[in-house]
Amino acid sequence: MIKSKKLVAVGLILIVMAMLTVSPTISWLSSKSDTVVNTFAGGAISIRLDEALVGTDGKAIKGDGAKRVTSNSYKYMAGATLDKDPTPTVLKGSEECYVFLCVENELTEMFTMNYATESWLKVAEKDGKAVYAYSTKINALESDEDIKLEPIFTTVTVSKDLTAEEISNLGERKLSVTAYAVQTDSVSSKDAIDSAIAEFIPGASATYQEID
Repeated sequence: MIKSKKLVAVGLILIVMAMLTVSPTISWLSSKSDTVVNTFAGGAISIRLDEALVGTDGKAIKGDGAKRVTSNSYKYMAGATLDKDPTPTVLKGSEECYVFLCVENELTEMFTMNYATESWLKVAEKDGKAVYAYSTKINALESDEDIKLEPIFTTVTVSKDLTAEEISNLGERKLSVTAYAVQTDSVSSKDAIDSAIAEFIPGASATYQEID
C-alpha cells in the first residue's frame, strides 16, 4: 500500500507542483526528456539528451562545429561498427538528482552495444525495454556549467555473420533512448528506481542496486 501511494504522488507531480501553495508538503520533483528529442523540466531539475551527428557511413562527424542531435539514421551492413553515443546532461542549477535511461531496442542479437556497465546499472528489463540508473547522484545546483554524464554506450556493432537475406528480412529497426531524473531530497534510491520503472515498463521486476 505504501508503494502505491508513492507512485501516485509521482504520477500527479505536475498537478501538485502547480498547486504548491495548497499542498506544500509534497516535495518530489521530476524531469523527463522525450525519446532523444526534447527536454522537460519539473521544478528545479532540467535534463537534456543528445548524441553526435553521424555521416552516411555511420561515423560521428568530428571537428569544429560538430553537432549534437536528437536523432540519426543509419545504413548497416555485416561487420560494421556504427557510432551512437546517447548522452544525458544535467543542466546547471538543477537540484541533486538520480538519473535514469530507458533503452528500447528493436535490434536483434546480431547487433551489440558497448554498454558502460560501471556507470550505468541495469535495474529492470522487459519486452525489449531496459531501464538503467546512473551509478552516482548528480548535483548541478551550484555548478557553473552543465554536467554531462558518460554515454550509456558509444557504438553499435553489426555481426559479421549477418547475411544479405537477414538484412532484407530485418528491414528498418529502431534503437531509442529516453532520459528521466528524480530529485534525491527525501527520496531513496529504491523509490527513485521504482518511479523510473513505473514510468517506462510498469510491472517489470526491479533489480535494486544502491545509487551512491
